[in-house]
Amino acid sequence: MDQPVGQSGLSANSTYLIYQAEEIGDPQPQNMPGTEWRSTTLKCLAWGLWRQDLPVTNCHLANGQRLGIEEVRLGRTFPQVLITFLTLGFVAPMRVSWRCCRAPSQSGTLD
Repeated sequence: MDQPVGQSGLSANSTYLIYQAEEIGDPQPQNMPGTEWRSTTLKCLAWGLWRQDLPVTNCHLANGQRLGIEEVRLGRTFPQVLITFLTLGFVAPMRVSWRCCRAPSQSGTLD
């Protein structure tokens, strides 16, 4: 079940936020990601004293150049909200989905 946050049948029972990266004067202002959605559930314990980092391993080119993240969705399903509420925030799981930027276009002349 690797659906991005907000695209499951239970999205009415969950809360989620969507962040999109845009630049001022971007010639392609529409959302044009370079990868498919990747999702994982991250946990935060003790009100943020311990937290899991986001394991972004798919945002790089074959030559090792790293790309940025185009869009991030953060969300909690109803069971995750319930766990957070019942533990008074001591345990706070969250579903995170992301897509990477498209590789920069090559410009110039061919020799």
